Amino acid sequence: TLRMLGQGTKVCVEIAVMALDAGLIPHGEDIIAVGGSSRGADTAIIIRPAHASEILDTWISEILCKPARK
Repeated sequence: TLRMLGQGTKVCVEIAVMALDAGLIPHGEDIIAVGGSSRGADTAIIIRPAHASEILDTWISEILCKPARK
């Protein structure tokens, strides 16, 4: 489902969840996640990640930027 919004969005969610699981970011707070593909970072979102075991509780508050469809 996340790939429907683009590769960068999928990567943003993945890295935010991994950072939360590793204890690098606080639980229950919004953060800015930046992601992309092999061509570089092209997507930024404001996200409140949930732990991987509860990934469906992850909330994307705002899409700051993402590439346009070609």
